[in-house]
Amino acid sequence: MGKVSDQLWNKAGKMRIPLTGAFELLPVCNFQCKMCYVRKTMKEVGQEGGLLSAGEWLDFARQARDEGLLYPLLTGGEPFVRDDFQEIMAKMGEMGLQISINTNASLIDEAQAKWLGQHLPTRINITLYGASEETYQNLCGNGEAYARVRRAVDYLKQYGVTVKFNTSITPENVGDLEAMMAYADRMNIPIQVASYMFPPIRRDENMTGQNHRLSPEEAAWARVKSDLLQRDSRWFQIQVQRWNHFVPLTAEMLREQSGGKSCGMSCRAGRCSFWLDWQGNLGNCGMYTSAKFPLKGSSFAKAWEQVAEETDRIRFSPACTNCPNFRLCHSCIAMVYNECGDMNGCPEYLCLMNQASARYYRLCAQAIAEGKDPLKLE
Repeated sequence: MGKVSDQLWNKAGKMRIPLTGAFELLPVCNFQCKMCYVRKTMKEVGQEGGLLSAGEWLDFARQARDEGLLYPLLTGGEPFVRDDFQEIMAKMGEMGLQISINTNASLIDEAQAKWLGQHLPTRINITLYGASEETYQNLCGNGEAYARVRRAVDYLKQYGVTVKFNTSITPENVGDLEAMMAYADRMNIPIQVASYMFPPIRRDENMTGQNHRLSPEEAAWARVKSDLLQRDSRWFQIQVQRWNHFVPLTAEMLREQSGGKSCGMSCRAGRCSFWLDWQGNLGNCGMYTSAKFPLKGSSFAKAWEQVAEETDRIRFSPACTNCPNFRLCHSCIAMVYNECGDMNGCPEYLCLMNQASARYYRLCAQAIAEGKDPLKLE
């Protein structure tokens, strides 16, 4: 199935078929996470034109489906804040679309979980923010949500809904990392850990290169530690082998890289993937909005064509694209732009984070070889 899936994505990318896309139903959330890049209040939303109706979202979905959409992601904000969420999801499902959902899960009670079990999404991606009420309060401003999230997970499993955990590591919850991963292990649910937090310039253009986040060194250790804690120890060994190829950068190397040729986007964004923001603007990526075209007064087909053309024209950061660590770092135009404020900068935070990651992978591998506990490196 993996080869068939790869062929499907490769063909979609070559033919510019929008096989997948995020529908950002609203920027409103019942959490107030300190590192969030999008959250707005209902008052702010009203000042910017208000939310789109369910009918408008369903019209966009039909048009996108006619252009090849198969795998939509419903996201926000918090999508379950919308009173018409079930209507949107159910009718998109009737179009034959395979729907995934991003949520904090705090608004999913048993009735909602039962309904989801009757209208099965492909997957629900639940973001865990900690392993205690105290952490949820400190990071999200909503300590009561901790217990509700745990109950929601139980309900979703009870009604046969496939769940995946994501977690964003910050100064408030880094101490909960082991507990969160142990919880995922007990629940037999995969978990993906992100220790890099984008600067939230979508929310505040003055936040270039900064966010409420760990230092590069701390973020690197959280990344390596999460790999150590994965159920399959072979995963960590694979990461060690990859990071053995890390090349320490010198000032001279950076100068040479910066003078090289720039290259285009190498991900699926704008090729077979899109982001439709809460105001109905079609773009290639939710974190980089240079290619953004309103669907109101246009058609999805026309806007997608414009997005694809704009994506093909984009070039960014020769300092990154000519770097020997480019394939390890996975830096992208969104990271460069958010960190530097332009497309041609050198994202120092990422460079430092990756340099520290390579060192930690090496030290952990050495500790394991010597029969020591690598987690004691901290």
